Amino acid sequence: MALGWSKKGSRARSLLAGVGALCAALLASGAGDAGSRPPIKLAVFDFELDDFTAGGPIAGESPAETARLQLVTRQARRQLTESGLFQLVDVSNAQDKNVRDHWLRKCNGCDADIALKLGADMSFVGMFRKVSVMEQYLEFRIRDARTGQLLKIAQTDLRGETDESWSRALAWLIKARLIEPEKAREKAGTAP
Repeated sequence: MALGWSKKGSRARSLLAGVGALCAALLASGAGDAGSRPPIKLAVFDFELDDFTAGGPIAGESPAETARLQLVTRQARRQLTESGLFQLVDVSNAQDKNVRDHWLRKCNGCDADIALKLGADMSFVGMFRKVSVMEQYLEFRIRDARTGQLLKIAQTDLRGETDESWSRALAWLIKARLIEPEKAREKAGTAP
């Protein structure tokens, strides 16, 4: 018994089967998958200290705080690179006074223009806000380098002024508020 397929229908079925096979091959290879998009070029500037303690702004950063800021900057860059979501842009050639003076946290988004000049898609500015030795906050902000639009802001509080407390807070904040949500969006196919 004939199923009612004509020669024309046979060609259409063959074409559909071919398109289906191509789509399956592309999906299997990762092409067209949100996770296969190239990493975002990110300018990660040195972490800054925003000190609100009595006498802190006058005294400036202590050598221990400067070393701690350098430590967490390296840690953030490593963690962001290892996520596979980002390709870091070298910020060491930035000539802007706000970069040299560690004043990006208060320049009203100037980091976006600086990042764009460096060839980045986005800028990353991180800071530790010190209220006292025991009460501190960690924050990072990510901006679109072309528009200056604030894309992400994340913050957590922490206790204690030690390498371990700063490092643990940073690792958690980047993982829980940036990397894991972005990977979940990619997996769900809702990433831009």
